[in-house]
Amino acid sequence: MKIVSKILSWLFLPLLAPIYAIAIAMYIESTEADFYQRQSLYWLEPMQKEFLLYFFVFFSFLAPALTVLFLQTRGSVTSVMMEKRSERIIPSLMTILFGISLLAIFLVKIPETLPGARFIFGLSLGSLIAVIICTILTFRWKVSLHAAGMGILTGFLYMYYSQMLLFPMWILILAFLVSGMVMAARMVLKLHSLAQLVAGFAIGFASLLVGIKFFFVYY
Repeated sequence: MKIVSKILSWLFLPLLAPIYAIAIAMYIESTEADFYQRQSLYWLEPMQKEFLLYFFVFFSFLAPALTVLFLQTRGSVTSVMMEKRSERIIPSLMTILFGISLLAIFLVKIPETLPGARFIFGLSLGSLIAVIICTILTFRWKVSLHAAGMGILTGFLYMYYSQMLLFPMWILILAFLVSGMVMAARMVLKLHSLAQLVAGFAIGFASLLVGIKFFFVYY
């Protein structure tokens, strides 16, 4: 059981959540009521999809992961999983900086008329909000970053598909099921309490709702 739990923990690293979210939206067909498909990321051009993936992979995963590896070589971090609460502060602060950079690049480079632009901005902002909240809590409490990552993924899919007329319902159901499995895995490994897991998921989910809603109301 512990082996399965470790595999799930690696497959669903918190840093991968935004990448999974945007990839699912872009490559699994969904259709909205609007004839022009103004919000469906599925109808983006292949090069536009690659552009988005490259930036999400670099700023959401590679840059933060390389930061953790660098800190590990310096002895500041004992494990890439950062199981000790005190080890999470610096990587989290760096992740916030990378998140701000990603959002700023998107706001400058991506026109408002691009299909699904509000979801792209919302995913960037929501993920950033979640990291900021988790970082603040980390000074006093070990909130689950894995659960927060699953909350980001599930929250994004929930908001995205709520705007679609036709979409594969099984993906949304699977997202909630996998979220439960990942949180159960963290409990099996005895790395988090139920409260830390629920709080993490709620933070990630709510942050995405706020991030996406913000751009639909004010942008």
